Amino acid sequence: MILAKFFIGIIVHYLINIILLKKKLLLDDPKHSSHKNFVNVNNNIVLSGGAVFLLLFIFFCDVSISLVLFIFLIFFIGIISDLKILNLPSLRFLLQFLIISFFVYILDLGVSFTDLKYLDIFLKNKYVSLLFSVLCILVLINGSNFFDGLNTLTIGYYFLVFSSITILIKIFDISYDVDFLISIILILFIILLFNFFNISFLGDSGAYAISCLAGYVCIDFYNDIKDLSVLFIVVILWYPAFETLFSIIRKLQLRNNPTKADNHHLHHYFYIFFKKKIKNKFQANLIAANLINLFNFIIFCFSIFFYKNSFMLSVILLINLTVYLTSYKFLKK
Repeated sequence: MILAKFFIGIIVHYLINIILLKKKLLLDDPKHSSHKNFVNVNNNIVLSGGAVFLLLFIFFCDVSISLVLFIFLIFFIGIISDLKILNLPSLRFLLQFLIISFFVYILDLGVSFTDLKYLDIFLKNKYVSLLFSVLCILVLINGSNFFDGLNTLTIGYYFLVFSSITILIKIFDISYDVDFLISIILILFIILLFNFFNISFLGDSGAYAISCLAGYVCIDFYNDIKDLSVLFIVVILWYPAFETLFSIIRKLQLRNNPTKADNHHLHHYFYIFFKKKIKNKFQANLIAANLINLFNFIIFCFSIFFYKNSFMLSVILLINLTVYLTSYKFLKK
C-alpha cells in the first residue's frame, strides 16, 4: 500500500507541475520573494508543493472534515500570497489568527497543562489555553515561512518532526495513530524529492499548510500522551519558533518592520558561506539546508530518549539556542 501511494504521489506531483507550467500559474518569481531567490536556476519552477500536499493529504489520510477544512483554509491564505493577490503581511496574519482561533476552538486544541508552574496557573482558564495554542501555531507557521528559503530545508525539517514522533511511538509502544503519521511522512518525502532536484518549491501555501498540520499533530499528541514532557514538543519545533522570535527582536532593534522579509536569517548566512567556498549556487543551498537539518536530526534523536525528562530536554534546548546564536554571530562576520 505504501509503495502504491508513493507512485501515485509521484504521478500526481508530476501532473500538477505540468498543468501549472502549461497554464503559467504559480511560477516562482524571485523578484516577488527576494528572500527566497538563492536557488532558482530555472525559470520554470512552480510553487506546487502546497497544492500537492493538500491533495495527497485529502486522499491519503483518513481525518475529520474539520481538520481538512482547517488545513485547506490555511493553505488558501498561502496560495493567494503565492498568486500575489494578498501581499500585505499584516492582513495575512489577521486572517491566520481568525482561522486558527476558530478551528482551535472547534477541534478543542487547548493546552491546559505544561508542567511549567506559573504558566499552568493561567492555562487553567479554557479560553487562555485555547489562545495559547493559537499563538503557538501562529508562531510556527510564520517561523516556517521565514526559514523557507533553501531547497529541502522546510520540507526536510518537518519530515524529521513527523518521523521523530513516529519513532518515539514505535520505540516506546505509545498508543497513537501511526498510519496517519506514516502517510504524512510519505507525502513529505514525495515533495522533498521534487524540491531536492529543483523541480518545484513549497511556496507560502505549502509552508503554511505543512507547519499548521505539524502544530495540530504536536498539540494533539501532547494532550493525548499524559507522561510526555512539553519540552519534547518545544525541542522538535524549536527552529521555526526561535527563528520567529529572533527575527522579530532583530528587526525591532534595527527599527525595521518585523513582518517584512529580509536576507538576514541563519540559513541565508550558511548559504553565503558555502557559496564562497564551492562557487556553485545550487550545491551551496543544498549543503546549507541539509547541514541545518542534520543538526536537527541529531538533536531529535537524543530528545526521543529523554521524552519524559524535562531537565535533559531543557539542556538540549539550551544547546540548540547556543549553537544557533554562535553560528549566526560567526557567519554574519
